[in-house]
Amino acid sequence: MHINRRQFLKYCIASASALGLGASVVNKLEEAVAGDSSLPTIIWLEGSSCSGCSVSLANLIGDSEDGGPTDVADLLINYLNTAFAKTFMSATGDLAVSNLQEASRGDFILVTEGGVPTAFDGHVCTIYSENGQDVTMQQAITELAPQAAAVISVGTCASFGGIPAAEPNPAGVVTVQELTGINTINIPGCPVHPDWLTGTIASLLCGEVPDTDEYGRPMAFFSRTICSQCPRKPMFDQQRYATAIGQEGRCMYLMGCNGPTTFADCPTRGWNNGMNYCPGTNAPCIGCVESDFPKNQLLFR
Repeated sequence: MHINRRQFLKYCIASASALGLGASVVNKLEEAVAGDSSLPTIIWLEGSSCSGCSVSLANLIGDSEDGGPTDVADLLINYLNTAFAKTFMSATGDLAVSNLQEASRGDFILVTEGGVPTAFDGHVCTIYSENGQDVTMQQAITELAPQAAAVISVGTCASFGGIPAAEPNPAGVVTVQELTGINTINIPGCPVHPDWLTGTIASLLCGEVPDTDEYGRPMAFFSRTICSQCPRKPMFDQQRYATAIGQEGRCMYLMGCNGPTTFADCPTRGWNNGMNYCPGTNAPCIGCVESDFPKNQLLFR
């Protein structure tokens, strides 16, 4: 899957606004289209997670008219050089591991999904076998993260620990940054939005590390609160609150909505090809992109 980057870069240019790319990144993308160098290899490892972020990416819906990928298979095969991704790859066993080994000897971007269990020397989570020996997520991360051109933590479990690291955390789940001390680009979400990941990779292709907040989240996607962008903000200001889940048009604050303290662009970006987002379905925002997710506020307000 050593694919020329031209198509991917053109897709990013065409989708620049949707992907949250700044003018400087777009200019560099346009310059890069003229080049012939290959895309950096993607090594995607899954640790303690439900694979929900992979499923979210699998729901990517593209428009062939803009020259971009039509679905996740098109993206991973024809637009990115994806060497190892458990949920998506057809290779198994020794063939899959040999792909990973070969990729790790060159330039690559390490994408991690899920937390890193450390209990029992990490043996509560083995992710592949090499030379007859099980390799743990902890071992793989320890070896690969220092070699990577960049490390992207995809989803809240990878970024902050999320549900797997919630108390009492018997598996000793930590993040890549906590394990290795390496600064990671954190793209939280339960699950992550495909645009957040694609836009971040596009910036890295241009040699630009995205501006991030104190939690390592790209500012292009996580700089404004859900509440400030929500069409129901006037209802919040007027204290016209819903008194039950599912009430149409009312602010969901009293139902536990975390919109005032959650930073993401869900209301303007929308999920499932821009179709909707949590409060838009008369359900509260659960604050899934925040470092303290899951939190008690949703249960006890």
